[in-house]
Amino acid sequence: METILIIGAGQAGGRAAETLRAHGFDGRVFLIGDEKNRPYERPPLSKAVLTAAHDNECFSAWLHSSEFYGVNKIDWLADSVEKLDVIRRVATLQSGLRVRFDKCLLTTGGRARHLASVPDSRHVFTLRTLPDALNIRDRMTDARSVAVIGGGFLGLEFAASARVRGIDVTVIESGKRLLGRALPSEFSERLRVKHEQNDVKFMFDAELVSSVEHNAGVALTFANHASQHFDFVVVAVGQEPNEELAKESGLETGNGICVDTHCESSVAGIYAAGDCANFPFGADERRVRLESWQNAQDQAIVAARNMLGESIEYRPTPWFWTDQYDWNLQMLGMLDGSVDHWIERQASEDKTLLMGLRDSVIVYALAVNSGGDLRAIRRLVEQTVQIDAAALADPSVKLRQIERNARS
Repeated sequence: METILIIGAGQAGGRAAETLRAHGFDGRVFLIGDEKNRPYERPPLSKAVLTAAHDNECFSAWLHSSEFYGVNKIDWLADSVEKLDVIRRVATLQSGLRVRFDKCLLTTGGRARHLASVPDSRHVFTLRTLPDALNIRDRMTDARSVAVIGGGFLGLEFAASARVRGIDVTVIESGKRLLGRALPSEFSERLRVKHEQNDVKFMFDAELVSSVEHNAGVALTFANHASQHFDFVVVAVGQEPNEELAKESGLETGNGICVDTHCESSVAGIYAAGDCANFPFGADERRVRLESWQNAQDQAIVAARNMLGESIEYRPTPWFWTDQYDWNLQMLGMLDGSVDHWIERQASEDKTLLMGLRDSVIVYALAVNSGGDLRAIRRLVEQTVQIDAAALADPSVKLRQIERNARS
């Protein structure tokens, strides 16, 4: 009987195990993860987990029911793989168990990046796992102030949640603006204003040099010698891919586990997907590593199907989303090249669609409370179809009509 081993029991690992069974694999499936919880989705960790009125209502985002793994004969183990022999096809677990396998999928994800200037302490937190979120939720109960280090998606989502809880929030960002690589500068300013309207304070170009813990909180000192005290600190400065096991096993790594367009690593029969996978992207096949809900799910599904003998290339159109206050922001495409023309369809201050064009092709779109509009142009972005820019700028012309005209 063939055995497939999945290392990493997050969203990617859980979705891969599901896909194997859904596509008829009747061999043995091991799903091994170092968290005690069964697979779950992470987006609620910075939102509902922190803002729910009651502890027993704060989390329900399990990927599957508790019965799913038994019913589908998936061996889910809360354990960690200490050694992976990709030649002999044997994994040695921390518990001492040895698992022999025929193929392996690495969905090891990532871990929160830490800062040397802000060492871990009882008042310093990162937000990556469900236990992390529950610890922060508990700390928020009697806190009056928090410093959020990092003005990216996670930091801003947490900032919004903390304001819902009535906590004074200061976001400390080393750059000149928010989300410099993900948002156009003009919209970055709008997002800053949105947070300031909700009484979030910002420090930009901030160089943090040290932190000192006190019984009541943490004092942060900056390069300009200014010092501020906060009840607690949340460090949200990105994540590091969990690539060490792969590297020790002899797989090619570098900002993640290097895979081809079929999600296969440098060793045949060993695959990787999700936050830990570094794969060829776009027409120039430059290497990227995407950290998103969409990528964790879609790449894991492609990898699982290819492990069963299909030949599917993973060619995603990146889609990201974030909820902050009453704004749902969705981004389609990558803001990683020149945009020669911006077009905005704005229904109101809180409902808009901003599109970036290059050679009359939409390469990036950002929707605020306009998910339906984004879906209307999705195929135009995915298929790099040239469009009539004048029609796109005319609010009287429906997006569905532009999409149909472009494909006709």
